[in-house]
Parts: sequence; structure tokens; C-alpha cells
Amino acid sequence: MALELDKVGYAGIGLLAKMQDLIEDFVEGRTEEEAEPVVEEAKEVNLQERFEQLVELGEERYDEWLDKGKESREKVADKFKERANKIFSEIGLVTREDIEDLEDKISKLQRAIKKAQTPSKKA
Repeated sequence: MALELDKVGYAGIGLLAKMQDLIEDFVEGRTEEEAEPVVEEAKEVNLQERFEQLVELGEERYDEWLDKGKESREKVADKFKERANKIFSEIGLVTREDIEDLEDKISKLQRAIKKAQTPSKKA
């Protein structure tokens, strides 16, 4: 039986996820009956089935962790941008957004001037 390397990795993540859930249950004082089963503990389940369950759990947790990481990075980037803009405005520096707003206003004014200067055609 040849194992794919990604399956072994996902099984490792699944094992970590199971350990994390067990630790959370212990810390929060949940009993075995209250805790959600992460991987079936039935004695009839053979080693291959347990491995596949760990792989499946690992894939799910990997995706969850990636999503959480992405959300965290976005939050940090937004906070950084907000703080930087606040500092720039406090010390009087112009931001890119300020320049873009001014460019938009200039374009609108130029169109309005051009329209006003063009003689209207009356038939």
C-alpha cells in the first residue's frame, strides 16, 4: 500500500486537531459524553479506516486554519492601514486616497468646463 505524502500530512494535521479538541474538552471540563467525537472510537474500525478519518479531519482543519489565517492577516492589514492614514493626516502628509480623490474631482471639473465652453447646437 503506497501512501501519498499529502495524505500523511493531512493525517498528521488530523491527529493534531484531535489532540487540540481533547485538550479543549479537558480544559473546559467537558465529559466524554458531552464532547463531540472527532474520530470514531469504535473498536470495529480498522487501522486503514482510522487513518482515512484522520486524513479527512486533517483536510477540514487545514482549510479552517487557512481561512482563519487569511482573516487575521486581513484584519491586521486593515488596522495598519487605518493607523497609517491617521498618522499621515496628523502630520499633514497626503495619502494615495487623497490624491485619487483630487484626481477624480479635477477630471469632473475639466469635463464640466469643457461642456460649458462647447457652444450648444440649436436647430
